[in-house]
Amino acid sequence: MPWEPKRCPKAALKKPQKTAVFSCCLTFSKWQTAVQDLLKTTYLLPRDSCSSKLLFSPSGSDRCCPELCGIAVPIWVLAVQRFEHGFITVRAVKTPPTAVQACEEGHLLKLKETLMLATPDDIAAIQEMRLKSSEKTKMTRDHNGFRKLIIVLTKAGKVFALHTGDGRVVWSLLLRSLRISEGCECPSALKLSQWQVPHHRAMVENPSVLVLAKCGPDFLQSGVFSIIDSYTGKVRSSQKLPHSLLQVIPLPFTDSTEQRLHLVIDSNFEAHLYPRTPDSIDIFLREISNIYWYAVDYVEGIMKGYSFYGKCKADMEDQYCFNSKELWSIIFPAHSEKLAIIATRKMNEVVHTQAKVIADQDVMYKYISKSLIFVATISPKAAGEIGSVTPEEAWLIAYLIDAVTGRILHRVIHQGAQGPVNAVVSENWIVYHYFNLRAHRYEMSVIEIYDQSRADNKDVLKLVLGKHNLTSPISLYSRPEVVVKSQSYFFTHSVKVMTVTTTAKGITSKQLLIGTIADQVLALDKRYLDPRRTASPTQSEKEEGIIPLTDTLPIIPQSYVTHSLQVEGIRGIVTIPAKLESTTLVFAYGVDLFFTRIAPSRTYDSLTEDFNYALLLITIVALVAAILVTWVLSEKKELRDRWK
Repeated sequence: MPWEPKRCPKAALKKPQKTAVFSCCLTFSKWQTAVQDLLKTTYLLPRDSCSSKLLFSPSGSDRCCPELCGIAVPIWVLAVQRFEHGFITVRAVKTPPTAVQACEEGHLLKLKETLMLATPDDIAAIQEMRLKSSEKTKMTRDHNGFRKLIIVLTKAGKVFALHTGDGRVVWSLLLRSLRISEGCECPSALKLSQWQVPHHRAMVENPSVLVLAKCGPDFLQSGVFSIIDSYTGKVRSSQKLPHSLLQVIPLPFTDSTEQRLHLVIDSNFEAHLYPRTPDSIDIFLREISNIYWYAVDYVEGIMKGYSFYGKCKADMEDQYCFNSKELWSIIFPAHSEKLAIIATRKMNEVVHTQAKVIADQDVMYKYISKSLIFVATISPKAAGEIGSVTPEEAWLIAYLIDAVTGRILHRVIHQGAQGPVNAVVSENWIVYHYFNLRAHRYEMSVIEIYDQSRADNKDVLKLVLGKHNLTSPISLYSRPEVVVKSQSYFFTHSVKVMTVTTTAKGITSKQLLIGTIADQVLALDKRYLDPRRTASPTQSEKEEGIIPLTDTLPIIPQSYVTHSLQVEGIRGIVTIPAKLESTTLVFAYGVDLFFTRIAPSRTYDSLTEDFNYALLLITIVALVAAILVTWVLSEKKELRDRWK
């Protein structure tokens, strides 16, 4: 039943504050409902997200949400106090006019945007409002995987955690283990790697990163091993390694505590396994026959491949130390070739499918191998600046080498080509950039490699009946039957660094991210670097998406990821997949730091942040109403027709 405010006993009343509009006592057993009814009598219609905060505010410091508007008289609940005998006291004031005005202006701007009547100033104001109310700066995970912490390591040994929402420094740490001491006279940071990403124990354990450093300018000095909590920046453990640090190899395995296995190679080419747990040693011994690694001597021009076997001879009691066995070596002749660059696939790259359906309904199978290495060498005379040699004295040789056997799968020579050389490897293709002295222009070449041994698996009936060799085991020691397709294109810009976009499932189209000499990041669609492009593609090839052949790769101004900004002294680009398949997170670093997210095939699996849900709801309601009206009219017409 409705209730009426009654006079308060003098003992229950307190002197009202100057800002209070009224102060009264209410006799009602369910005092919470009483307050709700009081608010209804003042024509305030609070949103659900703010109701609890408004109705039961514990003190006068709380106020209503900025986006909350009342129909007539919005109020601000200052205090709700309960006394004996069922009396309560409610003190409230009107919402400040500025808040109401701002709320009304916000609704007006949204309405103008819906009707496409907003001016550029209105659009800027709307974007500013959305930025203030955005959730991207929260310190919690989001379901799209956009909110992350970027952990960066400087050469001086300082670690920073940056928030992807606004770039603020969440925490920073100068490692004590990398300070100059008697045992470590010249420390320098070497590598940053993921150490632990808990999934089963995510509620009780935080992720952590591994920082490896060395105590001298050469690789004969001992190393330093530190583990840091990714959320808090606290050092979990730190120790000085009893051996030198030549190379660090992260393995794609984790132990029972979800710590990632790492191999540290010392100057004697002995491998030390971390973490030192019984579980990790069991996993490593089970997979030891499938683990290979290689070392490169750029000065001598030598590449060597190794496998692991047995315990270390120097310390047989150390069960986490293993010997390396040389399997193969490649010596590049010093008088004609000098190593320019070596590139491999990302270890965590996901390939959606091995088959590629081409225009004539034929199928080509990609040669997918994580042991594929791209090596580029140049002539020793062409190692200087561009134009320092004649075209006859310069050449570039590109190799595709298998890291397990050392077999050269493909070799191509570019006469009159000079460095610097940049390259990126992804799936079954390689793109590399160099300078063509004959044409006086930069060039990009692409190589795609296909597995010919699976070319017979094209019969649908065989695939249905299981009479195919797609699931048969493959040995890298057997000679592969490969087919290579390649093409070269002119490119306008000089390139500092190149990488490729990565997504969660590998379904989205690939884009090359190119750090140009102007310190900007350019996104180039991989379709432009298709070696199957022809000057006059057939209709079926056009349906496949093949672009007509041109001698120059297009530079589209809208394709600059950095827009008009510059990443001064850009040295690298890192891509990380988001939870949404369409989206890739991009981080470029140099003197400046730059972060953004891109969608190479557009955001086909999500709605944009400025999507007009109100207009969609109005459209649905209008359609439902139209259906009902037409149905009623149809029934009436049918009834009239029957009476005729």
